[in-house]
Amino acid sequence: MKIGIFVVDDHYMVIEGIRSLLQNEKTIDWMGHATNATSCLSFLKLHEPDVLLMDINLPDKSGIDLCKEVKQLYPAVAVLGLSTF
Repeated sequence: MKIGIFVVDDHYMVIEGIRSLLQNEKTIDWMGHATNATSCLSFLKLHEPDVLLMDINLPDKSGIDLCKEVKQLYPAVAVLGLSTF
């Protein structure tokens, strides 16, 4: 069984770094990425990953607020916070 991963970060280098680390893992299904909260929520309307790797600083909404919203709407999705702080 594969674990579906979706990344939410506004830095393309971070997204690509995480993708390159995970792309050869047989138990990981890379589902894609979003660079803001709006795109993330649009994706989640159609797909439900197992795990969101989420930056806490996003351009359109705090990652902390987005996490609360995701957990309310999609309680089965695990959210892991990413931060350089």
